Amino acid sequence: MMVLSGMSNMEQLRDNISYMKEFRPLSEKELEAVNKVRAIFGAQNLIPCTACRYCTDGCPKHIPIPDLFACMNAKKNFKDWNADFYYMVHTRNAGKASDCVECKACEEICPQHLEVCRLMKEVAAEFEKKEA
Repeated sequence: MMVLSGMSNMEQLRDNISYMKEFRPLSEKELEAVNKVRAIFGAQNLIPCTACRYCTDGCPKHIPIPDLFACMNAKKNFKDWNADFYYMVHTRNAGKASDCVECKACEEICPQHLEVCRLMKEVAAEFEKKEA
């Protein structure tokens, strides 16, 4: 387990480490609660993208990867009927999932070590279905 704190300057770093001055490990009861929540999230089969957007700058096709993953998560796990609309919104002026050329620049920088290229194929299959 890890926390991504999103620090971008020394003041934020100092603020984040200040919370460790009076460190107290989780109790058994607290750890049990955390593990139950992890199991619930794990069972939802979400794409564990934290939307850090590190992957987007190097994408040669300008695919808004975190946004497309969010659409996929919303559609698959919450039956969100708006997900198709938002996929269209996110890809209107940017690359679609099917535009991925599998250069893997995104995978090399992803702090979650996601198999972005494989996931892009799943996203394309879900949102870019050909009308019969």
